[in-house]
Amino acid sequence: MTATDPQPLAAAEGCVPWVMDTSCCDEWDSLDPALQARAEVLAWDVLRVLTAGRVGSCPVTVRPCLGPPCTVCNPGGTWMIPFIRDGNWYDQICGSDPCSCERLCEIVLPGLAAMLTEVRLDGEVLPLEAFRIDNGNRIVRTDGQCWPSCQNMNAPLGDPATLGITYIPGIVPDAAGLWAAGVLACEFSKACSGAKCRLPSSVTSIARQGVAFTVSSGMFDNGTGIREVDAYLHAVNPNGLKVPPMVWSPDVSWARHRYTTWVPTP
Repeated sequence: MTATDPQPLAAAEGCVPWVMDTSCCDEWDSLDPALQARAEVLAWDVLRVLTAGRVGSCPVTVRPCLGPPCTVCNPGGTWMIPFIRDGNWYDQICGSDPCSCERLCEIVLPGLAAMLTEVRLDGEVLPLEAFRIDNGNRIVRTDGQCWPSCQNMNAPLGDPATLGITYIPGIVPDAAGLWAAGVLACEFSKACSGAKCRLPSSVTSIARQGVAFTVSSGMFDNGTGIREVDAYLHAVNPNGLKVPPMVWSPDVSWARHRYTTWVPTP
């Protein structure tokens, strides 16, 4: 996988950089743009939840810290900082340089990256040619340089000695995914305008004059109820996961997340 430029957004209010396929919605082009934008946001939000975050996510910014903790020591101090790397325990001798540890040439993101939107190092934006993505989550430097193993977490992103990576988590939706998103957006627009739609209701049976009724526990407990959308959901999330799976170990590099609002440049 390589970093690619996002397609233009149909709705400026959204943050998902994929253009959904609304060819199934005959009245879509005649709808109010504000209604289109709200329907698109709802559709992507539903896909994100029902695919356990694999499709429909907005950009996030992470600030990786790849080596042992950057602990500021007293001048001339000899503190020992224990840490784990590759399953082995080590002691880092703390000296005048609080980040005197190995420099790494790749960063492992906490999950798949559908697309990188920006890598900012020491306040400068790196060109796309300076790195590549391997295995969907490893950012490898290709310009002959290496990533810093530590950064100043107290400083705001953009200052010297800081590193921030902004990316779209998950996978790039294929044609079926863009169509499923368009079908959902169409049904949300119908619901908003009072037209008949195929979205499930929380009421599964209605009671009148003493006849009992049943209310479901959630709107999308068993999918959307729309065949073409649910077929795509089953293909992407066949086990019905609620959250992305995660494996954690003390020697796995970590990153500090900062969720951001992203609006593309017109």
